[in-house]
Amino acid sequence: MTPKRRRRRQEAFLPYLLMAPALVLLAGILYPFSVGIYYSFTSYWLQYPKRFRFVWFDNYISLFEEALFDRALQFTLGFTVAAVILQVGLGLAVALFLHGRIPGRAVLRALMLLPLMIPPVITALMWKIMMASTNAGIINYLLSFLGLGPVNWFGSPWGAIASVLIIDTWGNLPFVALILLGALQALPTEPYEAARVDGASPAAMLRYITLPLLSPFLILAGTFRAMDSLRVFDVIYATTMGGPNDATTNLHIMAYQFAFQWYQIGKGMAQAVVLLILVVLVSYLLLRLWNRASERTVQ
Repeated sequence: MTPKRRRRRQEAFLPYLLMAPALVLLAGILYPFSVGIYYSFTSYWLQYPKRFRFVWFDNYISLFEEALFDRALQFTLGFTVAAVILQVGLGLAVALFLHGRIPGRAVLRALMLLPLMIPPVITALMWKIMMASTNAGIINYLLSFLGLGPVNWFGSPWGAIASVLIIDTWGNLPFVALILLGALQALPTEPYEAARVDGASPAAMLRYITLPLLSPFLILAGTFRAMDSLRVFDVIYATTMGGPNDATTNLHIMAYQFAFQWYQIGKGMAQAVVLLILVVLVSYLLLRLWNRASERTVQ
């Protein structure tokens, strides 16, 4: 074989060699994914691993007959909507603030990254201590100066829901703010210069220039947060474990309970598959909105 032909063969083989690590990782992901789908059609119990049979769609049918599933689905969707609106809204406010000419801007941008450096479980436990139901918790202690009694953050359904939402927002707000801050820095300056010449106010420029140009990035940040919020597990499990009275039980927590607390692997896998379908569907719809917003921005 001539050196020229050998070099051509090496160049033809190089793309497959570069893709090999990603293909190995994909194969490692597809195997447990396929096993989970397989078990979702069986009556597999963890206590009796060799005694199972195919029940086909019985797990899915019984799932939709569960009253807990209805509550878990409502909480999952409601929590996702609230988290996306709150985190994207606050993220935009933080990004606009850090994009302005303020003293110590570099230091504030660095400090903003601190929540991202803390594991979610540690974040949840830290906030759980601060939200203790008595004045021993720093949050209730500070509220006492405002004349407000101690809030039972994790003992009441609405308090637990609010607590989980606050913790999740604190941990993920920097991610949204970073996306929007990068987008703000990449926006063209010509529309703003023309608006200043015409005497437009900052509020008008925000409404008619910044927000339309940022719309693809707002939807993109919302898509990322929606995917994470639909399947959030660590924050809820470390603080409320789905309580009180299943008030904070989402589909992910419910799948864990069925699979590893009640040992019904088949039903737990069926719930995980339903959650996966929900995440894919919501992501698909949001990405379609992102494509339309991107096309409008380009035009």
